[in-house]
Amino acid sequence: MTNRRQFMASLPIAAAAGLTAGFYTTPGSSKERAAAAAAEAREAARRSVAAAGPNSNPILCNPINSGGVIDPSLRDSFPNVMMVNQDGLGMSFYEGFIENKVVMLHFMSLADEAHLPITRSMSKVVKELGDKVGRDVFVYSITRDPTNDTPERMQAYARELNAPEGWHFLTGTPQHCADLAFRMYRMSHATLPGKRVVDVVFYGNGSAGLWGSFPYDIRPDDAANRVTWVMPQEVPKPGEKLRRAGPRVFDLQDPRNHNREV
Repeated sequence: MTNRRQFMASLPIAAAAGLTAGFYTTPGSSKERAAAAAAEAREAARRSVAAAGPNSNPILCNPINSGGVIDPSLRDSFPNVMMVNQDGLGMSFYEGFIENKVVMLHFMSLADEAHLPITRSMSKVVKELGDKVGRDVFVYSITRDPTNDTPERMQAYARELNAPEGWHFLTGTPQHCADLAFRMYRMSHATLPGKRVVDVVFYGNGSAGLWGSFPYDIRPDDAANRVTWVMPQEVPKPGEKLRRAGPRVFDLQDPRNHNREV
């Protein structure tokens, strides 16, 4: 019985200790407290969006609806999509980035660069092209993962690679990025981000609708040379020997791998 009386006598002391140690009440009713918490959450969200800036968010909506349509009679078969570069500049892809230009483009994602550094490889080709980039040829790195590859993140990667002015890192809605990838690869699995061991880079003349491709790990000087093949050339003078491009002449004894000297 002594132990019981001692236990009962200690209860007020324990309760008081508990109150001062960790139990407390907030002024106002539960309804008022809930309203205050909701207001605080809204203000925190507003501050977060304001601090993030417009270029740190994914491209979620766009007035141009491509519908996944590839019309071979329009825009050199490019779907009508809007894309945004690393500086937040948005343009219709064909009219703004392809039409009447010589271009080199590839598809990538920032997460994939660790195991397939296609964009880093392109930086070596860009270096080989030198001051032609932004003047004679334009380079486009198009993300397959627009949810994560926001303009702000693409801009940071462009700075890391010392990308010149004529090299655009492009993002858009997931549908638009997938539509462009399908236009170039013509296969659905190539439109998705994820691990891969090989990939290609596309180059072409938007005025002539002439396109080619090469593996991403090609020698940079060879890649730069191929891009110059589709650049406008002077018209040969009367009597000058014409040169042709395209696949090599099928001759097992011919050491050349192209027809530029034919």
